[in-house]
Amino acid sequence: MTHGFPAFPAAYRDMWVGKGLWADETLHELFDATVAAEPEKVVLVTKDTYTTLAAWKERADALAAGLLGVGIGPGDIVAVQLPNWTEFCELQIALSRIGAVIQPLHLVFREREVRSLLDFCETDAVVVPGLHADHDYAGVIRGLRAGLPGLRHAVVTRDEAKDEAESEFEALVEEGRRHLDRLGDVSPHPDDVFYLNFTSGTEGDPKGFLHTHNTLVSLFRTLSRLMATMDAGTVNLCCSPMTHSFGHFTTYQAALGPIPMVLVDRYRPRDVLELIEREGVTSISGTPAHLYGILHHPEFASFDTTSVKNVGVGGARSSSELIEELERTWGVKSANTYGMGENILHTRTMPFDPEDKILESVGRPVFGAELRIVDPGDPTRDLPAGEVGEILFRGPTLFCGYLKQPELTAATRDGDGWFRTGDLGYVDEDGFLYFSSRAKEVINRGGTKIYPKEVEDLLTSHPDIDDAAVVAKPDPRLGETVCAYVVCRPGHDVDTDSVAAYLTARGAMRYLVPEEILVREELPMTPTGKIRKATLVADAAARASGDRETR
Repeated sequence: MTHGFPAFPAAYRDMWVGKGLWADETLHELFDATVAAEPEKVVLVTKDTYTTLAAWKERADALAAGLLGVGIGPGDIVAVQLPNWTEFCELQIALSRIGAVIQPLHLVFREREVRSLLDFCETDAVVVPGLHADHDYAGVIRGLRAGLPGLRHAVVTRDEAKDEAESEFEALVEEGRRHLDRLGDVSPHPDDVFYLNFTSGTEGDPKGFLHTHNTLVSLFRTLSRLMATMDAGTVNLCCSPMTHSFGHFTTYQAALGPIPMVLVDRYRPRDVLELIEREGVTSISGTPAHLYGILHHPEFASFDTTSVKNVGVGGARSSSELIEELERTWGVKSANTYGMGENILHTRTMPFDPEDKILESVGRPVFGAELRIVDPGDPTRDLPAGEVGEILFRGPTLFCGYLKQPELTAATRDGDGWFRTGDLGYVDEDGFLYFSSRAKEVINRGGTKIYPKEVEDLLTSHPDIDDAAVVAKPDPRLGETVCAYVVCRPGHDVDTDSVAAYLTARGAMRYLVPEEILVREELPMTPTGKIRKATLVADAAARASGDRETR
């Protein structure tokens, strides 16, 4: 099927290649060079297996040939709904080699979400487990196939195929070993689209963002080399699933670094602690929820985690309290990062940055990225340091467009390559970025603009509050008021009055004190580990409607 993917203008391509910020090579080409240099280096580690670069390449090449044998090839969209298994890593390289597009699907997605995404993308093939974690993934695909005429093939991993429209993963590898000559018939280009994933933002329906080899691989080649230079003994462990960009791209560090990566197929804090101790993990990454779960596991002290030298926190807002706890525990200055699927990585803090910048900011632009803060109503007007405005990005990692949404793609950027993120923030005199909120999350309380993150940071400084999310609640007098949803630490509780007293004692301005505090056992989360603000906005609106009805 021809999907009609967007492409960059020739002048745009020439600019980044000329600056040396696009490697102008595909993922599998750079991977092959890595393998040739250190074929026997172990780079993929699981609870039960150790895989060398040479073994990874051998299986990935065979898989690529096997996929070509069942009609999956250049330009095809291949959805992958797998845990962090070595098979996922093999697919990353194999799909690159045959010019196909990988479309990760979160494991928590069920029939409704899977049907919707496969239908919208007109996905050509899908790779799933059989039964995993008490869910029959292959069974779901079998039930959907009749209603998805574009879905030509399914690959079942670690289970049996049921009919001619399915193949077993291992059978493809074995068949492909006998037909490696097929690989000579395809020649993917660095400007080909090869990554499709979906945003999980608050603006309504998710958007499918598309990346080429050039927009992704160049960044991770640079990042991997930097990490290897800083510590030749680096061993990575990423808690995030490979269906999320955060976890997906950590594998590239193994393929390009080559930095060993410990795969966690299902996040369980105790299992992570065991692997840190056993493998001498030096670098761990994940969302704030992942890191909190590890640090606060009741058996944490019984494991030796002193090998940890570096922690990366991303995917969601990180509180200064968590950053301070990571430094107390491991002596590390964790990296705060800012980015999104459309631009991957925009800014990050570095270990040598001043302490206050690490705690409060999301760092400065990295690897060729540029930053502007502009008037949201007039993006041609730049704002001075300290003034909140819309964050604009320009750099070599900008996505090439949204799938099937050319008008939306065009609306996000101007002729000079600046991308409108829809996020609000400000820079200080030293060029550090401070994130405020998404533009649509700003609360207008009687004409006063309130940025949710500022209130959330105040709330999570409360000794009894573990997490917080702040949204607007419709109000007939003020337009909107501040409504906060909080999760308390075990054995503790708060109410609106006690929180107001605490924030006032902290010197918070009156308009930052929430009119309503709602205690919850947990906050609704997206599959990528972010708080699902849209759910809370709907709840606050319903509560406001109920308030009016009782008056």
